[in-house]
Formats: sequence, structure tokens, C-alpha cells
Amino acid sequence: MCEKPEWLKELFPWEERRLPVNGRTMAYLDEGARDGRPVLLLHGNPTWGFLYRDFVGPLARAGYRVVVPDWIGAGYSDHPRVDAALTLAHHIADLVSLIDQLELRGFALIAQDWGGPQGVGAALQRRRELAALVLMNTWLFTDYQGKFHQSPLPWTTWHAPIIGQLLMKRFKVLSHGGASAITRRGMTDAEKRGYHHVFDEPDSDHVVLTWPRTIPLREGDRGWADMQAIQRRLPELGDVPTLLLWAPQDNVFPIEYANRLRDLLPHAEGPILFDRAGHFLQDDRGPDVAAAIVPFLDRRIGSRP
Repeated sequence: MCEKPEWLKELFPWEERRLPVNGRTMAYLDEGARDGRPVLLLHGNPTWGFLYRDFVGPLARAGYRVVVPDWIGAGYSDHPRVDAALTLAHHIADLVSLIDQLELRGFALIAQDWGGPQGVGAALQRRRELAALVLMNTWLFTDYQGKFHQSPLPWTTWHAPIIGQLLMKRFKVLSHGGASAITRRGMTDAEKRGYHHVFDEPDSDHVVLTWPRTIPLREGDRGWADMQAIQRRLPELGDVPTLLLWAPQDNVFPIEYANRLRDLLPHAEGPILFDRAGHFLQDDRGPDVAAAIVPFLDRRIGSRP
């Protein structure tokens, strides 16, 4: 766990708070009105709360309480060096602990990539407190796989026992290149550094390798039973206002994933599509995505719980 450097404060000025969750320390932002409706913004791999820097201001100005956690293993949270602390079930339990300790009542959940299953998994454990759901380029099921997750390059190579460790740990192809390598709008050097510096310490990016290896592709895989349990419980969200926002040019979770989510969540609005955006649409089109979320929340649940 590192401290926020001075050079980052211009891009990411908000105070980093910390809370113990299940024996680890989780970092998070908590901005906006104390009595506003909580909005949880959940990142995926290999990013951290920095991904949502264009969302904090608009949501706070609209009257919401903006909570942006860094998953254990990422950002300014603790970085365990063991897989056992970084499973899907552990991440879900960590978020449940955060929700309980911060007493987040009537919250909205905004999630992308791993933020989807981990966030929805936690929300299902606190179903009475979930008021709205916004999903972006993610998945909540085991019964559809796109081309990316079946391809030898780069997917199965990342999983390989020797070459995968070499690429991910020594050359840091994801932790130091994931977000900046696929930017559609182009990042400044400071933005690239903002994403990557939290994984500078040796072996601090263990979660970046664990997450890909945790995507369940067949029965018996790590996370398979957990993901199936989430999928089975999705009908419980039938009365939760839901919005799908999607970057169809994302090669990891293309539009077919949005279509499958629409099948499972038929009441959902959207998907609203964002061109000129890839997997990290919050970075490529941040202000535009935030501008789509605020009126949805205002219309469906309002800024007061």
C-alpha cells in the first residue's frame, strides 16, 4: 500500500480514506453530501479508483455521496501476494464489509469489468439496500464466452505457468500497460503514470494475474460456482432500476455481452452505446458516460435515499 504522490493530486485530488475489511486495509474515496444517496463506483482489472476521476465531480454536484473503493490488491488498498486473498468470494466479502461499515443505505452500484460480478455479488448479499444498478462492459454469467476468452493470444498465454508469470510479473504487460495500451482517446504521460504507479513495487500486481485466472470458463474453474450463484439470483433484481452503458468496440466484452445481460435483466434500460471507446470507456469517454448516469439516477431514484 503506497501513499498518494504529490504529482498525482492535480489529476486525482480527493482524500484517500482507509478501512479494515476482513484483515486487510481497503482504500476508498468518500465525497459529496453526507446525507446524499450513496453511489458505489467499482473498477476492474488492471485499474483502480483513478478510472472514475471524471465521475466524482458530476455525481457530487448532483447531490450524491460518491464512494470509490480500490479492490484489495489494487490502487491504495493492501496488495496481498497470495491468490487465496484475491478470489471472487473474497472480493465480494470485502465489499460487503465496506457497505456495512460505511452504512450505505439505498445505494446505487456502478460497475465495469470485475466490478460487475464482485459488485452485484455483494449487492445480492445486501439486496434491501440496493436502489439502482449501472453496468458497463462486464458480465454476470457462465453460459456465454466471447472470442477473447477463447483465444491463445493473449488470453491463454497469460494463464501459462511459465510464460504467463514472465509476461505478467516481470514485464508487467497488464499492470503497466493494460489501460494505457488500449486507450482510444490517447493518454498523457501523467495519466499513464497515474494508472501504473500503484503497481510499481515488486510483485505488488499479484491481483492483475489472479483476476484473469479467476474468470470461470468451464465447470470446476475457480469462481465457477460463485458466478453461477450470481446468475441464478439475477431475477431478484427484477425491480431494481438498471441501465446498461456499453462500448461496442471493446474486444474483451463486446456487444454480445450486453445482449446476454438484457436477456437476464429484461427490465434494463439500454444499452446506450459509446463509440470512440474501448474496454475502459470510463477513461475514453468519462464525461459523456457520467452525463448519461446522472439523469438516469435522478429520474429513477433521486439523490436522497
